[in-house]
Amino acid sequence: MSGSRPPTRAAANRRRLRRKRLAALGHVAASKAKSEINVTPFVDVVLVLLIIFMVVTPMLQRGVDVLLPLTDHHADKKDTGEQIIISVRRDGAVFLGRDAVDLKLLETRLRRLLQRRPAPPVFVKGDRRLTFKPIRQILEVCHRAGANGASLATQGRKGQGG
Repeated sequence: MSGSRPPTRAAANRRRLRRKRLAALGHVAASKAKSEINVTPFVDVVLVLLIIFMVVTPMLQRGVDVLLPLTDHHADKKDTGEQIIISVRRDGAVFLGRDAVDLKLLETRLRRLLQRRPAPPVFVKGDRRLTFKPIRQILEVCHRAGANGASLATQGRKGQGG
């Protein structure tokens, strides 16, 4: 019996016990909670919000849709929601915000809105296909109602800055 001895029963028991412990440790490690984040629900929510914003954003425009006059030197003014918007369609219909209003009633309603302090700015959106007469009438009503001034809304030409 020179170099190798047959394994004893105690050594075999120790090896069996060690295998059981390793198996037990592997089992415990596998049963721990995953530390990965499931991003699928997050992506779903973000996409739904994106779609909502894409649908709602065009509706945020105030006043009535009109074809605004085109200008070369157009300056965008931020809509703060404080402005009074008066729109005149091609057919001559006048709107205060989105409400149709008779030209005779416009002055009284405008005067009431201008009583707030500070007085909000007035923007006139006139269709580009109109003659200037209806716009001049609106500007006169604004002056009689006490507006400090009225800005004419325009649209920049395509391909131009502003």
